[in-house]
Amino acid sequence: MISLQQKAFTAFDQLLPSPTCTLIVAVSGGADSLALTFLANEYAATKNVKLEAVTIDHALRPESSAEAEEVHSILKAHDISHHTLVWQHEDNLNRIHEQARKARYHLLTEFCKKYENPFLLTAHHAQDQIETILMRFLKGSGPAGFQGIQTTRYKNDVRIIRPLLEIFPQDLRTYLQNKKIKWIEDPSNQDDSYERTRVRQLVQHIKNLGWQEEGILTSATKIYSLYQALENLVNEHAKNFIISINPLAINQPIFFECPNHIQQEWLRQTIWAIGKATYPKPYETIDAILKILKQPKVDGYNVAGCTINVAKKAIYFLNS
Repeated sequence: MISLQQKAFTAFDQLLPSPTCTLIVAVSGGADSLALTFLANEYAATKNVKLEAVTIDHALRPESSAEAEEVHSILKAHDISHHTLVWQHEDNLNRIHEQARKARYHLLTEFCKKYENPFLLTAHHAQDQIETILMRFLKGSGPAGFQGIQTTRYKNDVRIIRPLLEIFPQDLRTYLQNKKIKWIEDPSNQDDSYERTRVRQLVQHIKNLGWQEEGILTSATKIYSLYQALENLVNEHAKNFIISINPLAINQPIFFECPNHIQQEWLRQTIWAIGKATYPKPYETIDAILKILKQPKVDGYNVAGCTINVAKKAIYFLNS
């Protein structure tokens, strides 16, 4: 049987192509991020690369500062370099959780830039993947949503990697227990006002009924492989209706002669790419936009950071 360390080290080898890099681990003090930190520390020792652990204190709960200090003590006892960054913010923020997420990644990526060839490691694991896929499915995301969390992405010009996506959280907790390392339980994980908490409860109910959660990942992989075939088909059709690339313009009549699923997918991906939104728009929004773009003239229609104009049987797309 392949050990947890072997699984993690294989993922590190695949995701860290450079032998001279700095590993920056985002660690909250929860079991998942602590396990990632210790696994990364073991890996860094075998490769003789530098590792830095970073905790973001969002200063949203009275105990957050003490928790950051506890993380520091745990890692210091194991000679792991650790830093705490405090989010300076106003009180009574709107959409506070979204703002906190943006601030967390901003602080982390700016910290990374202090080091040579940095890679930011986050502790997203297999159950996070299942929850993400289910949340997208329940929102009607379509086949694109079955892609799930990606092992690699870039933010603020920093490469972010997720080496634990094939590892389940119970294995991470067993790993910490064997090392006699205690973790901090985040109370928000039990708060069912959060969508992810409710979906986690749904996954547990599915398991209690006798189904294996791994089946969700298997099905998602198969569905997404079909979506990739659709992407290839979209690209072939696009060769016929794209007039110019800069600015991006398409032939309106030819575009609307394409099958509806080609229209949907091309427009969805285009708006997302040009507007640089965090996530693509849902399909019902795309269908509403398609109706607008059938008009003979549209001036300055804005959606998700993308401005769309229609004139003389051409549709133009610009970054807002």
